[in-house]
Amino acid sequence: MQPEHPIGETPLPAPLPLSPCPTAQRLSRASIRSGPIGIMARTLDPVILLALDGMASDSLPHLRLTGGIDSLRRSIEGGLKECGFNPHWLAQWLSEDAIFLAQLFQELTGARRLLLRLEAVVDDACCRFHADNVRFRLVTTYRGPGTEWVAPRHAATMPTEAQLSDVRFSRLDRGHVAIMRGSREATAERPALLHRSPPIAGSGVTRLFLAIDDEADHEH
Repeated sequence: MQPEHPIGETPLPAPLPLSPCPTAQRLSRASIRSGPIGIMARTLDPVILLALDGMASDSLPHLRLTGGIDSLRRSIEGGLKECGFNPHWLAQWLSEDAIFLAQLFQELTGARRLLLRLEAVVDDACCRFHADNVRFRLVTTYRGPGTEWVAPRHAATMPTEAQLSDVRFSRLDRGHVAIMRGSREATAERPALLHRSPPIAGSGVTRLFLAIDDEADHEH
């Protein structure tokens, strides 16, 4: 269970800047098109993890934003301020990290305008394995357990969900970044990734989750 009490009155030291992740080269246009998932492993500053875990759930954001990079930057900063997301250095770090990932998604997928969701999750929404109706989706989890997925070799013979065992699916580590292939980019030879949000209802856990899509995938 994650603590719900606020961080103590003594201000935490500002973390060292998180530079563009040195493992970012593991995510490339070729890698996300050749496999159903590309992963950028990274380790977040322990000070950031402590601060995020100490925040009350009702101070975490529920943002759904669209636009280009400059517009998203302004909207994220304003949204975090409106929901009372503090301390300021943590809000600044989160905004900068989300924008860094939005720019990475643009570079790798060619998307121009984005749909960005930065949300606190406390229920079991999206807890069934599914493929997204998009070309690609970037995901990362800042707090709580990460996205779970099924390898294509297991998905072909996947039993009913009630029979799934831990051996059959993988989980994205906290802070790691994934770009997943959706159904709009799938073919028989290159299937979409089956994935889900980890079931957490009733556990006391609150996730802080980021997802980024090409806004064009949501136009009708």
